[in-house]
Amino acid sequence: MIPWLAGGALATAVSTALLTLPAVLTLRWLLGRRLAAPLERGRVERRMVLAAAVVGGMGAVAWADGIALGLGRFDAELASILLGFLAPVPLASVPWFAGEALSGVSQRPWFSLICSALVSSVASWASYAICWKGARSFMPEMAVIQLAASMVAGLSSAHTYLMTRGEARAQLPAAAVAIEDL
Repeated sequence: MIPWLAGGALATAVSTALLTLPAVLTLRWLLGRRLAAPLERGRVERRMVLAAAVVGGMGAVAWADGIALGLGRFDAELASILLGFLAPVPLASVPWFAGEALSGVSQRPWFSLICSALVSSVASWASYAICWKGARSFMPEMAVIQLAASMVAGLSSAHTYLMTRGEARAQLPAAAVAIEDL
């Protein structure tokens, strides 16, 4: 049990450092140089964030299955490990990127990203534990289960991001921004 926990934590840390952190820092740099956000926060922006989570979930499945297929024959166990342990944090960052890019920097950007990553990781780890441990060969229904699991993780992380991000910093009074920065 301990090797699986250590391996899962290490895989998550590596995917965060190599796949997510450079993109997050680049987006933050770009947002600091932008004059205004293209959308106001509202129903359209919220739906676009949720749509980005759905597209991110489909991309995570395609990425995991593509790597597993690219090694010669389809290795179901490798695909499930990639989807369960390497994909959660990058998957959680997709709605974060969409929200921050579409409506501007949030009041609590780092807190919302961390909460989103935590929710996505727990959902992905749970789906791996329930569905995939010990999967050896491809079954047609596996793609449907993978999509459903990644949609749960992606949409859960998107909802978490939307609930924890706070208001756009550009809409807050200067005193509130100063207090938040403390």
